[in-house]
Amino acid sequence: MSGNEERPVTAGREGLAAQLRELEAFVAKSNADGEPVPTAAVEMVERLHALLQALDELSASLGEP
Repeated sequence: MSGNEERPVTAGREGLAAQLRELEAFVAKSNADGEPVPTAAVEMVERLHALLQALDELSASLGEP
C-alpha cells in the first residue's frame, strides 16, 4: 500500500464517524426543537460509538496512527 492510500480500517472509521456526527446533530436538533427522538436513533448513536471504539482498538493493535 502506498503512502497516499488510506488503510481500510482508517478509511472505514472516517465514514462511520461522519455518519455518527450527522446522527448526533439530528438528535441534538430534535432535542432542541422539543421533538421526540426515535429510539432507533439513540440506539444507533450508542452502537456507532461502540463500533468506533472497537475500530480504534483494532487500529492500535495493528500499529496504525
